[in-house]
Amino acid sequence: MTSSPPPAPPAPVQTLAPPQVAPDRAPLANRDAGLTDLGGTPGGPTAAKILIVDDETVTRMMIRRVLEDTGYSVIEAEDGQAALLQAEQEQPDLVLMDVRMPVMNGFDACRAIRRSVTGRHTPVLMLTALDDVMAVTLAFEAGATDFITKPINWALLGQRVRYALRTSTTERELRESQLALARAQKIARLGQWRLDFGTGLLHCSRELRDLLGLASCDGMPVRDVLAMVVPDDRVRLRRFVRDLRHHQRERELEIRLAPQELAARYLFLSGDVVLDDQGRPRVIFGVAQDVSERRLAEARLSYYAHFDELTGLPNRVLFRDRVHTAITAAERGGRPFAVLDIDVDALQRAQATVTQAAGDRIIKAVAERLATHLRERDSLCRLEGDRFAMLVTDVGHELAVASRAQRLVDTFAAPLAVGDWELLAALNVGVAIYPSDGRDVDMLLQHAGAARARARESSGSSYHFFTADMHDRVVDRLTTEVALFRGLERGEFELHYQPKLDLRTGRVTGVEALLRWNRPGMGLQMPDKFIDILEQTGLIMEAGEWVLREACAAMRHLPLSVAVNVSPRQFLHPHLGARVMRTLEEINFPADRLELEITEQIVVEDEEGAIETLHDLARRGIRVALDDYGTGFSSLQRLKRLPLHTLKIDKYFVMSLVTDKADAAIVHSTIDLCHQLGIQVVAEGVEDDGAMRMLQTFGCDVGQGYGICRPLALPALDAWMAAVPVGPKPA
Repeated sequence: MTSSPPPAPPAPVQTLAPPQVAPDRAPLANRDAGLTDLGGTPGGPTAAKILIVDDETVTRMMIRRVLEDTGYSVIEAEDGQAALLQAEQEQPDLVLMDVRMPVMNGFDACRAIRRSVTGRHTPVLMLTALDDVMAVTLAFEAGATDFITKPINWALLGQRVRYALRTSTTERELRESQLALARAQKIARLGQWRLDFGTGLLHCSRELRDLLGLASCDGMPVRDVLAMVVPDDRVRLRRFVRDLRHHQRERELEIRLAPQELAARYLFLSGDVVLDDQGRPRVIFGVAQDVSERRLAEARLSYYAHFDELTGLPNRVLFRDRVHTAITAAERGGRPFAVLDIDVDALQRAQATVTQAAGDRIIKAVAERLATHLRERDSLCRLEGDRFAMLVTDVGHELAVASRAQRLVDTFAAPLAVGDWELLAALNVGVAIYPSDGRDVDMLLQHAGAARARARESSGSSYHFFTADMHDRVVDRLTTEVALFRGLERGEFELHYQPKLDLRTGRVTGVEALLRWNRPGMGLQMPDKFIDILEQTGLIMEAGEWVLREACAAMRHLPLSVAVNVSPRQFLHPHLGARVMRTLEEINFPADRLELEITEQIVVEDEEGAIETLHDLARRGIRVALDDYGTGFSSLQRLKRLPLHTLKIDKYFVMSLVTDKADAAIVHSTIDLCHQLGIQVVAEGVEDDGAMRMLQTFGCDVGQGYGICRPLALPALDAWMAAVPVGPKPA
């Protein structure tokens, strides 16, 4: 410590100790009655021992004088490292520790004392001239009991020390009382045991030896005990002992035993480490209880609490828990799921003529037929009587749920076999989907039940979604599928073309073909209304062939390239390149004027297969563009590997180009990167002159958007192109 020597104790310190008298005339205990709490007279063999740690000799001397005059036994250390040694050897009752010292400061020394076995409960008072909040905070974080600021108030020093010692004594007695109570509770169990680390022998009480079927002699090697433990639990038992020995904390464990000539038993163990005088583990003291009957009873209760006794299916309690688990998974990014409430009227029809046993067989037959539609990740339960419920996970669309419900209904169109006779059963299914129909278990079950009640209003077997809106959407989806199929047959589809402008020459060099559906009675439909349905039903293959043929035929006599979107189902179909080339040859359209646009999602699903297909297309002279770049799984590593000719920057980056510096930086860097890789860049969503000028400044190759031209039907496109330069710039 580099501060100046502390001042001499002021006059009031004389009030701390009375005038000197002969030891046989005035016991020190009379001068400090508080010391009797420590169980002995001050200055005697059991007087409180205080360790003073300070690098200033004068300070240590003055503190020693005050404390010894009060009746305490004092030892000293001049730095933190020496204090650790003294604390280990002398085990003081209290430590007065300075903060700023050489070798090891007081904070570090306090932490080290707290980590030791013998010092973790020793009171530590920090002595420091730093009386700010930070110093106090650091002291307590280091494990200090209290702090005393310098210059020391000598009149209060003894009071602070006495209070800390009294508090430490109370805490120690409380710990001992708690330990005694815990051990008494354990001893009251059926058996007790003790593992001696010195001999390696396990000593058991008579009750425990009888429980395990052991000989009357006490003390057996641990390996003999392990031989009695079920193999799967031996590792756990070894870990239990190892953790007790090294971490020295009370632990509990339940193991299964299979003693010779005795039935397997469940044994509950609890243990605690007893340390020797040096703080080293000496023995483990523990108790054991045979909990076999309780475990069997609990297993039976748990089964009947969660499963239906008749069918073996989960009951309402377990089903609610599984629905709750599905909600948690969905909230963390999983897919939606559906709850189906099902009732079967087979028992209602027959209950007047069948016995209870026959009724049970009907319910079991219903459960078995329902279970035939159960996937491994789904759950079927019996709610009550003839009511069941099904949890259908990973729902991608309402149509998938409708399909599952319809299959359930169709299954019960055939008679139900019950023993030697058969009966017809009507099935009513109510459907609720998370999260649109409810975000908690009760709401989903309630809404599924309401939907089932509406299904019962129909004659025969049926299913119904909870909301009329959702039900109408499913019906509309089914109607749209049929209408799309008919539309392909009747030629209701048409193509619109959006020009692409070369930003360096100002000339139109290509178009993108965009599919439209002129649906009777509903007008012109945009792709977002039907593309997903085409993809999911497989109609996209026929529609894609039509788009390719129609677009190339329309552009055949124009000096323009044509871009056609390719869906994942089309792209992943075998021999894509060969099929495209066959179409081009039939209509005499050059392959190098065709550009197929794909999304990065196609590549993510099967990167190696996609790269092979892209190389095949490139060898045939067909250009490939990566569409909507920046909105999906954009990866520079993947971009480097893909044999691409064109990259299309998504319109959402381009539309905010002028107002958003981050988007401008992304677009600019993407253009530079693509040019370094030899890839042409098309910017979608060019809406105004400002964006176009920035793209030209960035060196973008091609622009496309409403600011240049909206998608047009072929006649309108011809009229528009009559007023603009078209085709490559003449040499």
